[in-house]
Amino acid sequence: MIALSSRKVLAAAMAAAALTAGAAFVAPTATASVSQGYVIGGGWGDGVKDDFGDEGPVDHDSHRNSLATALWQQILWADGYLAASGVDCEFGPNTTAATKNWQTALGAHSDEGSLDPDGSAGPKTMGTADQWLTDLGNSRDIRYTGTGGRTVTFHRVNGIYQIYLNGAWRNASYTSTSGC
Repeated sequence: MIALSSRKVLAAAMAAAALTAGAAFVAPTATASVSQGYVIGGGWGDGVKDDFGDEGPVDHDSHRNSLATALWQQILWADGYLAASGVDCEFGPNTTAATKNWQTALGAHSDEGSLDPDGSAGPKTMGTADQWLTDLGNSRDIRYTGTGGRTVTFHRVNGIYQIYLNGAWRNASYTSTSGC
């Protein structure tokens, strides 16, 4: 017998309960963590508005060199806080400064009302970025519309966020820099 993860068991139980009650099944919201190894998304539609609130941190001490850092850098680029050349998978001084500026400027949009400009893209900072995510309606593409007038499109395949970097789609891993 194959053991199912508690997440799969919960999803199956929710689906069965919804079908039994004659209700439409709605996908569960995001419940990711760094321990899963990738930036993970939840349900579709409004569900993308909570995809990043349990992600991170990526900063100069945690996952400094990773594709998850590149995802965050693409957000900083879209909002006009980082040059395109700064999307390099390394959370160095330029990314730290850009993150502090982003937190100061956009932190008022946080659920808590403000963000500590500490230069770390943790759950509160990443969760604030959720507000600018939009499901493009094809069960794969999610767009981040930056306040700087730029957009970034991410793929979400089997729940894992992918970024387009150096000519290819890459899983937003916390531990890999493959393709950076």
